Amino acid sequence: MMISVLITGGKGQLGLELAEAFSKRVVVEKVHSLDVDEMDITSRESVSEIIGYLQPDIIVHAAAMTQVDSCEDDPNLAYQINALGTRWVYEASRSVGAKMCYVSTDYIFDGKASKPYTEWDVPNPVSVYGKSKLAGETEVGNHALITRTSWVVGRYGQNMVKTILRLASQEGDLKFVDDQFGSPTVAHDLAEKIVQLSLEGRIGVYNVTNTGTTSWYELAKFVLETAGHDPSRVKAISSDMLPKERKAPRPSYSVLAPLALELSGAGCLPHWKESVGDLVRYLIEKD
Repeated sequence: MMISVLITGGKGQLGLELAEAFSKRVVVEKVHSLDVDEMDITSRESVSEIIGYLQPDIIVHAAAMTQVDSCEDDPNLAYQINALGTRWVYEASRSVGAKMCYVSTDYIFDGKASKPYTEWDVPNPVSVYGKSKLAGETEVGNHALITRTSWVVGRYGQNMVKTILRLASQEGDLKFVDDQFGSPTVAHDLAEKIVQLSLEGRIGVYNVTNTGTTSWYELAKFVLETAGHDPSRVKAISSDMLPKERKAPRPSYSVLAPLALELSGAGCLPHWKESVGDLVRYLIEKD
């Protein structure tokens, strides 16, 4: 199968993994990984011109304004990128007949649940980031693939696992909250599943995270232990002890149940401990 793929946000931690994953799964005629300096997704003309020129068969729209506190500072920009930018990409995808995948987030929920959110639970975002990403979902409706994910970590870019390892190499205790719960998702696993679902031509919402639930506190302890550090250095704190300059509310519980993957037989991702453990060992060997 010869296909052409376009990845927006191509230099991000997910975008880089997607390019590798597509190249491994199919005979890709061309993978175009474009970042913000190459395609301005806030410009309808730019998006239309580039996608019209490249004529991709599949578009994975991973570009987004993800700095949640910055979204609170500039809501208009958040909507311009996350919502309207998605409209332009979707519109252009329709014009060239491309399949599209939109990457969404656990922040579309308010985090007040006591059990994992399924694809059919009603969203209720409480931050500008969450609201703008939900608006992006609305733009593509049921006509594209939507993959919701959470707590993404990986080999590229900056993420929480890399932060924990950096802090572990320094002196002193590490403080992490023990009252925010979610499912860490390794970008490599996420990319592999997005490629699979895209090649299968699926549409609709799929929750795609590594399985299992943890807190940031337990995640930090696991990373330290896996890296050969003393996990007792990690101290638990509550969310109300975090710096007050954090403007965007964080969901206290944002576990996503991969119900659509299970019921459709598409296969779930490995347990987070398996994948995060592999990631930690890779990062240590790389350094």
